[in-house]
Amino acid sequence: MIEKLEIELKELNVKQDKLSKFLAKQNKKTLSVKQRELLKEQKQAMKNYAKALSLRIMDLRGE
Repeated sequence: MIEKLEIELKELNVKQDKLSKFLAKQNKKTLSVKQRELLKEQKQAMKNYAKALSLRIMDLRGE
């Protein structure tokens, strides 16, 4: 189970990195204000999810 969670966390981290890079490249002409806000909200949700996964992994390891 730990291995599966670690894989999920790694994949999530890759997606977070891609989203961060995407947001850094965008400007007001390429994305609407609403879309930028929603993507930032999505990024925060991904961060929270990654934290929960990390805590679950640590708990399963007995840390």
